[in-house]
Amino acid sequence: MRRTIALIVAVAGAVILSKLLIENVLGIRLDALVESWMAHAGTGGAFAVVALLAADLFLPIPSSLIMVLSGAAFGVLWGSVFSLVGSIGGEWLGFELVRRYGRRASSKMVGDEELERLGRVFDRHGVAAVVVTRALPVVMETMSVVAGLSNMNRGSFLIASLIGTTPIVVVYAYAGAVSRQTGSLVPAVIMLIAVAGLGWIVYRARIAREEI
Repeated sequence: MRRTIALIVAVAGAVILSKLLIENVLGIRLDALVESWMAHAGTGGAFAVVALLAADLFLPIPSSLIMVLSGAAFGVLWGSVFSLVGSIGGEWLGFELVRRYGRRASSKMVGDEELERLGRVFDRHGVAAVVVTRALPVVMETMSVVAGLSNMNRGSFLIASLIGTTPIVVVYAYAGAVSRQTGSLVPAVIMLIAVAGLGWIVYRARIAREEI
């Protein structure tokens, strides 16, 4: 529980400090830039959302923030759809690369220590581990790699990913849409923290309790 609280505080602090740094130190009006992008998002913006989320396995991209921006730019329905396509695409890509190239590919994507630890979790919980970890940054990508190394079939992996990812993209899209309507980042920050916190609580309490 202490680790969960620490994580929630860290997420909140990172969001707040990043905004302060960009606006007050660098002098860049972040709200104006984001509003301008959302106003002209269009087809290119939709492709950007999908591409960034699909590349999350290889690049340090804050996927939750991309999903929030997707909701702000395209509304709850289409924001959710674009985020879901990108997220599932990235998860599937990681799964397929490791399924095809094995340990040679996995060692380039994630650390061996984390791979072994989550491999033990996957061995105990299988599909449930995939579903629950969709809400957890970094862990999500690693679990996709672990699933690719296992003998889980492609259909089971995609269904588990879809079940775990769908509610998350809808919540984040809703957070983005509400934040744009109200002109406040508060709804987005609250939901970002809530999803990450709830995901870690469920994961630590039900899935990874043996690791505590």
